[in-house]
Amino acid sequence: MTARRTLFTLFAGIALGPMPACLHISGTATTGEPVEVKAPSTGEFASFPKRPGEVIRKHPETTSTASKPSEPVEPSEPVVALPLASDPNVVKASVPMLPPVGILAATEPDLLAALQAYLENRPDDAIRLLQSLDRPNQDFALALMPLLVRGSQMKMASANPEEVAVLVEQLHAIAGRLESKAALKVEKVTFYRKLDGFGRYNPWPEGQPYRPNDLANIYFEVRNVSSEPAPGPNGETYLIRAIVTLEVRDATGKLVEQTDPTNFRRRVPVARYEYADHSHSPLHDYSRCYRMSVPTQPGVYTVTVEVKDPSSQRVARSQPVRFDVAGP
Repeated sequence: MTARRTLFTLFAGIALGPMPACLHISGTATTGEPVEVKAPSTGEFASFPKRPGEVIRKHPETTSTASKPSEPVEPSEPVVALPLASDPNVVKASVPMLPPVGILAATEPDLLAALQAYLENRPDDAIRLLQSLDRPNQDFALALMPLLVRGSQMKMASANPEEVAVLVEQLHAIAGRLESKAALKVEKVTFYRKLDGFGRYNPWPEGQPYRPNDLANIYFEVRNVSSEPAPGPNGETYLIRAIVTLEVRDATGKLVEQTDPTNFRRRVPVARYEYADHSHSPLHDYSRCYRMSVPTQPGVYTVTVEVKDPSSQRVARSQPVRFDVAGP
């Protein structure tokens, strides 16, 4: 009789299968419905990590090892077996989404916060927010930001001309601080017949050649020049200095000698001029003219103008400008 009971117990255990150890599921699990998962607090079994989209079996095949002596286990990388989506014993644990570890939320840039402070009439806060910038950048932003706010609030279509004039003057003042750092620009290198001042000239007819040994007049403009505070002979208060060189080349690229500006009896490969012009107001654009001896041989030639600011060592070079010399 005792043997029959023992066999019955064994057969019942095989039919029921292994029971889950230390796992409790409350409620009825349906497709897409979260279940409550409680992990053991003891160290006998690993706790379940709460990660979005993690899958957990309803009936994990866990084999109890309580009756077996503990054996040392070599440390190794964890192996995760992903069950099939069609497995009826698989449900998804509903876990709130957590932010990635080590990634901070984006903060509002100090410049935008400073602009908002100006819009809300909090200039002291704007100055404090801009202290993270380098000092020259702080000065630029603090000078431009009030103009940006004022201009955005002004009705430009019907603005008072006096108010617009104030904005223009302040913008020019900001630009004046940057011009001494901006690159020089040599512009409008052209041959002319008559010159009346800055930007006022009568150009040489396009396509008309010069004759050998003629005198050709060249006009050019320079932008972003720097005006130094310096007294002049007639009460001027500003000084512009420039070193100008002119190169003339033939069709093969060979330099053509020119008259030396410092000694008209001598010929040099490149003509070099040094200018020091005083003015009563700071100048942003600068112009010069140059009289050049036309080569003695007929052909196609080019002239190139280079301007150097000796105070800042900035250099600008023009594109070659073509001119023709016809036969005698």
